[in-house]
Amino acid sequence: MKPMLYKILKTSTWLSGDYHQNFGKRQTIAKIQGSVQKLGQQYKDALVVLYNKTNLQPIAMRKPDQNGNYQFLGLNTDLKTFIVAFDKNQQFNAVIQDNVVPK
Repeated sequence: MKPMLYKILKTSTWLSGDYHQNFGKRQTIAKIQGSVQKLGQQYKDALVVLYNKTNLQPIAMRKPDQNGNYQFLGLNTDLKTFIVAFDKNQQFNAVIQDNVVPK
C-alpha cells in the first residue's frame, strides 16, 4: 500500500471539523522511536507513518536517517497509535506495528 495523496491544510481548517484529532489529554510529552530493517539490515529507503488508532488518521510521516532510525517527538503518553512502514522501492509489503505507546 502506498499513500496516494498528500493534502496540506491550513491550521484553522485542520483543527476543525473532520480533521480534528485527539492527540491525548495529558500534558506529558513523550516520543516514539525505532528503526527500519530489511532482511536484518538497517534500511533507509522507507516511509514511516504514525497513525492515530482512535480515528485512523495519520499524525506524522518520517523518512529514516542513513542508519534506518526514526523518531516522532512531542507526543502525549495517553495517545494510542500504530505505525506503518512503506518500502519506497516497492520490493516488500508494508509492515505494521500496532499498539505503539509514546514514552
